[in-house]
Amino acid sequence: SCLDENKAFLSTADSAVKLLTDATKSVSGWKGIEYRAAFPRDNPPGANFYPPDMDKMEFELWKNGLPEKEQKYATGFFTVIKRHDALLPSILAQSDGSNQTKTSDDLFVVPYSEEYKSSLEKAAELLHKASECSDSPSLKNLLKTKANAFLSNDYYESDIAWMELDSNLDVTIGPYETYEDGLFSYKATFEAFVGVRDDIATSQVKLFGDQLQDLEKHLPLDNIYKSDNVSAAPIRVINLLYNSGDVKGPQTIAFNLPNDERIVNERGTSMVMLKNISEAKFKHILKPIANACIREEQEDYVDFEPYYTHIVCHECCHGIGPHSITLPTGKRSTVRMELQEFHSALEEAKADIVGLWALNFLIKKGLLPKSLSESMYVSFLAGCFRSIRFGLEEAHGKGQALQFNWLYEKGAFVLHSDGKFSVDFTKKVEDAVESLSREILTIQAKGDKPAAQSLLQSHASLTQPLRVALDKIEHMQVPVDITPIFGTANKLLANDQ
Repeated sequence: SCLDENKAFLSTADSAVKLLTDATKSVSGWKGIEYRAAFPRDNPPGANFYPPDMDKMEFELWKNGLPEKEQKYATGFFTVIKRHDALLPSILAQSDGSNQTKTSDDLFVVPYSEEYKSSLEKAAELLHKASECSDSPSLKNLLKTKANAFLSNDYYESDIAWMELDSNLDVTIGPYETYEDGLFSYKATFEAFVGVRDDIATSQVKLFGDQLQDLEKHLPLDNIYKSDNVSAAPIRVINLLYNSGDVKGPQTIAFNLPNDERIVNERGTSMVMLKNISEAKFKHILKPIANACIREEQEDYVDFEPYYTHIVCHECCHGIGPHSITLPTGKRSTVRMELQEFHSALEEAKADIVGLWALNFLIKKGLLPKSLSESMYVSFLAGCFRSIRFGLEEAHGKGQALQFNWLYEKGAFVLHSDGKFSVDFTKKVEDAVESLSREILTIQAKGDKPAAQSLLQSHASLTQPLRVALDKIEHMQVPVDITPIFGTANKLLANDQ
């Protein structure tokens, strides 16, 4: 359960029973071996991207023995790692009865196009049919190139087509996010989003894309680490009609893609905002949380405008700061490759806290109204409690705990005797936001994995102030998240069956 610290919700008693009638010698009166296939108690950190008995050290030893090109393939988004002997029945692999030790020589790479061939062939066929139905040239191109990518395992052209999409019907489909890979954050998981573009809202958020280079220039980060060629991320605001795939757990309100560093360096990123999901979360979750946890004199600051504006800024800030980096040894690398399993949580925290810093920067430039100055901080405080409830095993929840605890330690957030919180609007909150932004950005720029681990271990925990807030929210039975009901899509799918 992604919303419950990855706690198992299926047990042995829920598992299937199998009779292995063909696996043993026939014996009169005996039906075969009967067993229960139990679900693992703990969520496998490598999901199904790696052999379940492979650890990080074995992978690194194997990878480091490969040629450079094959190393990139092994750590790429669109491959799984398998063992050769896993293809044989275990009884044959250990026919001599000895307890054989696994070695890194067992490992090999399989592209997604082969591993998930039957599903991807069907998906590609349907995408080609959909492209023939479209009268939008950019949508037609996206669907065709994505179908080809499913079969070739090369997603570059289709990701460019996705960034150039200009259609009333907005589609995102393919392997993108790497949250499920808890070992290295290398492997991408498939997801799909279909929505209708909101042209008015899209025009309103153009400001942020236009300011990206200026934000990069003024980041609280040493100049040596800054980029002088940040591309403005196109922003599309949609109302979601349907999603599927890697969308369990927290219901996303926006995403910034692609994650492929080649495209990020060449073209930047593109952003999709799900406005109807944001509105639902604000109404059903954030407002009740504010009632429970924010002091009365600041409760009215929790408003949809600053909440939504920060979401937009969060997504924009994924596109600035370090991505491709140069290590102290002179080697070129990426933040994702260096920080590995700590990358996702730290990147989410970066986008959040640098997003707050960026809002303040734009307010001081006169590009955003001063009325946001207080409301954005209080809305952010209430939002901390919302995201932390996703659990500290989830990247957004872990990143939010880090931010709350840092700002609380700096005196920016204050817990009162009545168990409610407020924001200290003196320079404390501004300084705390800037100091954490600098801390995270510098760790990313240096590719400093030990520092990333230390920061998360020291601050991404369920502290007593957080427990006070979460107990209040639990007592009021505020939902952890929403579950959209896609009425139109469900009717279409039902008719299709």
